This record gives sequence, structure tokens and C-alpha cells, in this order.
Amino acid sequence: MVRTSLLVLAFSLYACGGGDQKPPETPPPISDTPPPASAKPTATSGPVAATNSDEVKKGILALKAGDFPGAKAAFDAAIAKNPKQADAYHYRGVCEDQSGARADAEKDYRKALELQPDLEESAVNLAAIDIEAGKYDEAVTLMKRAAGKDAKNPAIHENLALALSGKGDVDGANAEFDQAVKLDPNNALTLITYAQHLGRNKKIDEASGKLKQAASLAGSDAGLLATVAVEYKNIRAFKDCVATLDKAIGIKDVAELRIYRGTCKLGLKDLPGATAEFKDAVAKEPNNAVAHYSLGNAYGDAGDFKNAIAEWDQYLKLAPDGPMADAAKKKIDIAKKKKK
Repeated sequence: MVRTSLLVLAFSLYACGGGDQKPPETPPPISDTPPPASAKPTATSGPVAATNSDEVKKGILALKAGDFPGAKAAFDAAIAKNPKQADAYHYRGVCEDQSGARADAEKDYRKALELQPDLEESAVNLAAIDIEAGKYDEAVTLMKRAAGKDAKNPAIHENLALALSGKGDVDGANAEFDQAVKLDPNNALTLITYAQHLGRNKKIDEASGKLKQAASLAGSDAGLLATVAVEYKNIRAFKDCVATLDKAIGIKDVAELRIYRGTCKLGLKDLPGATAEFKDAVAKEPNNAVAHYSLGNAYGDAGDFKNAIAEWDQYLKLAPDGPMADAAKKKIDIAKKKKK
């Protein structure tokens, strides 16, 4: 969900299988790919008006530098000096939000809104937290109130769309997404988030159309193209997934992108093509655990249990506590029995 500024969607699908009867497995997130539906506020998210507080200015500089302890200390000092500084509470909330302290961030956003009810940046970020928590009614109320004061902020419409989507109001969400896109037509991430909503609601053709627009806007951004490709994979548009990754890999040929392209080739039942992708990923990054795991799956699907076991063993050596560790161990046990 959107906060004051968009980044993009977390990937979290870890299947255990392979084989024709199961969907292709999805590797962990591409490291430099932002996640669409799980956006976080940036260091510059905050009041439109410049702050008059030296402490807040110092805290903003620390946020931009990624110094969260230093930023929080500056905002604490600002609040101690003047407990009625809405911007100090907002920025401290941003700091806490980025640090993962959601409960503290929620408290500070609420305090900022109590002191300055028209502080829409706090409203947007608070609504994002509510959406993550499944508190869709609260998020709808926040965003409708904010939209009544500023109907031209695309982030407000996007969060309202996500909240309505969470409530099952597909048509209402579509209308808000349309408004967000109208206000910010060149934002590929909004289109990706819209496509996710459509895909979840089985509007596959419409989702594909939004992803096509997003891919066009992504230009030479390999990370954004990869995000579009993963969404194509999620709606089982594997041919479009591969084509989008072809473009991304032409820009940045890294192991993660090869793994994703191999995954989509599995969706096309192209096991030799997928195996070649995973082999290339291993060659590019021998210490990439997911590449070995994926190659092991491909060997297993081909009935080459000796090499499959070797690749899954390598995954376990590189990532003994990794997200697919238990699956790798089970696959090794099964493969050893089949190998006999």
C-alpha cells in the first residue's frame, strides 16, 4: 500500500514443488527491485511547508543519510523543546516506520494529525499502516477525509483504492485507481498496484493491460521491469513475463533476473530453457543459493536426481536457514529414494 511516496510490492511466494501439476516456484525478491503494495515513506516524506525547527531540519538530514538513531534523537529533541510541533511527530513517525516500529509510527502519525488535522502526509502514512493491518474501514475514513481536503493527491486515491479493494469493493477501488492514474499518469508503480488488485479479482485481461502500460513507462529501469514480470507471472501470463525479462536482462544481466526468467519458462513448460537459465544464474553467481535451489528443481523435474541432490545440498550449504531449507531437505530425501 502507498505511503507518502511510492516504492513497490514484496514478493513472498515460496512453493515447494516443481513438476507439471504445480505452478512454478518463485524465488525470493530481486534485491534492487522495489515492492509495489508495501511502500514505505521516504526520508523526504512530510509536511509541504518547510519546517522552522532546527532540530527537525537536523533530523531530516539524518533520515536522508539513513541515520535512523540520529534522526530519532533530533525529533525527540524537537518534541521535548516544543510538544506541539506536528511536523516533528510526523517525521519521527517516518523514522519509526522505516525502522519497522509500526506501533510507534502509528502513534506519532495520529499525534501529528491531532495537532494539525490537514497534515495529509501523516494521514496517507497512517492509512498505509491501517491497510497492512487489515483495518480497511479506518483507512477508508482517513482517505475520504483527506480527499475532501485535497482531491488532487494521487497517493490519497491509491490508498483509498487499496482500502476499498481490501473491503471487497472492486468497482469502488477501480474508480479510485483510475483517479490516481489520471493524476499521475507516468507512475508505473501505481499501474502495477492496480494490476495486482485486478489480478486478485480475476480481471486478468484488465490486469495485463495495466502491466503493459507499466512496462512501457519503466523504460530502462531493470528493477521496475522485473516487478512487472513477476506480476505477469502471478496472473500466469508467462509469455509476457519472459518477454519483459528479456528486456530487463538486456539492461542488467544478473542472476536474480535469470532465475525469474527460468521460473516463467517453467510456466511455459520449457524445462530445457528454464534449466539453461538456472545454469547461467549459477555461473554468474556461484554463491547464489536460490540459483542452486532452482537448478536442483529443474534437474529433479528432468529425473536427474544425482545432480538435483547436489544442487539442493549446495543450497543448504549456502543458506542452511534459508526460506527453502526445509523444502530442500524433503526433496533430497525423496530424490534419494527415487534414485535407488
